Amino acid sequence: MRFFSPRWLARQASRFDALACRDFRRFTYGNGVSLIGTWLQRVGAGWLAWEVSRSSVWLGVVAFADLFPTLLLAPLAGVMADRCDRRKVVLYCQCVAMAAAVLQSGLLLAGSRSLAWLLVTTSIAGIANALCQPARMAWISSLVPQRRLASAVAINSLCFNLARFAGPAVAGVVLLEFGTVALFGLNALSYSVFIVVLMRMPAAPMPAGTAPSARWLGDALEGFRYVGSVAYLRGVFVVTAASAVCIRGIPELAPAISEQLLQQGPRGFASLVAAAGAGALAGGAWFGGRDGARCVATLIGRHVLAASLCALALALTHDFRLALALFFAMGFSVVVTGIGAQTLIHLSVPEHLRGRVLGAYGVIFRAGPALSALWLGTAAPLGGLRVALGLGGLLCLAVCFVASDRVRRVLRKLAWWR
Repeated sequence: MRFFSPRWLARQASRFDALACRDFRRFTYGNGVSLIGTWLQRVGAGWLAWEVSRSSVWLGVVAFADLFPTLLLAPLAGVMADRCDRRKVVLYCQCVAMAAAVLQSGLLLAGSRSLAWLLVTTSIAGIANALCQPARMAWISSLVPQRRLASAVAINSLCFNLARFAGPAVAGVVLLEFGTVALFGLNALSYSVFIVVLMRMPAAPMPAGTAPSARWLGDALEGFRYVGSVAYLRGVFVVTAASAVCIRGIPELAPAISEQLLQQGPRGFASLVAAAGAGALAGGAWFGGRDGARCVATLIGRHVLAASLCALALALTHDFRLALALFFAMGFSVVVTGIGAQTLIHLSVPEHLRGRVLGAYGVIFRAGPALSALWLGTAAPLGGLRVALGLGGLLCLAVCFVASDRVRRVLRKLAWWR
């Protein structure tokens, strides 16, 4: 049999050989716990905003407050990842995010369900995550030898997608049994676990000499200039940006989709988010089980197209089970697209620029869904939620059809990346 043969098992084991590195193993465990907590809080913030306001606009605003700081801070965060001790950057950002979770938990325990305070704490956590993300992603290359870098990237992506599944699944149970406050409290606890792990790890090696402060603004834009100058990176960024801005914000509207379109309650909301997380986990596992350097252009084009079609189908369906399947498929396709882009960056971008290019990618990865959730949530009261979902899918399809042939031609010029 092809599966479970000694050769197949050896090949699967080699995909996880980065875990043999002690520091990377510690980082992965702590990071995984922290990411699960982040998803707990994200679900809690979305449900609290919906419970208080019953407005899709507020859902979009809260998601925007969490993710939009990346658009403003990603260039600075990329320079920090290239110029500073990455361990310290991650550590300090985790402390700030934990303080925000503790503050929101205290407010809820005191009986305050203020949307203004929710925006404040969500924005603080968003700023901390925006500054942390490039350093957290770029640090991976310092924790493993070069021959295990592909394995480390795959494991890190799988860890993130496992959190996307486990976080909402756990959040649904906690939300029903203990209420929203428990989600924020558990998130604060998850940050403390990662902080302890980080304090026990050695300082990260400096990837480049520290630049004078006067040069930081120019350095901050260098990642964007590099992406614009490299044709295959520019193509990947165009396609992933279309997906992020047009349809990635749909899971943030799950409370409104559950109640307004499908007539489900909090259980339906938790199920939809968990289905998207399960699809993301399956997509991460599937990508990790293939040769990541083959047919990336085709994969990205196909999966952005698939996610667009899922958004269109979601706008038309009234069946809850079909909606679950569509959320699963959307999660799968979005993650395959994202992992393909991240793998390309890690394997092809020079070490001294990797943090800044990952910072530029972070604009798409985090700020794109924020813009998506904001405009979808704002458009829903004007033309209806179904119209907003359908419009997002159509816009993404249009960009895909215009750009896909051009992008594939550019990427296929790289023989090693076909």
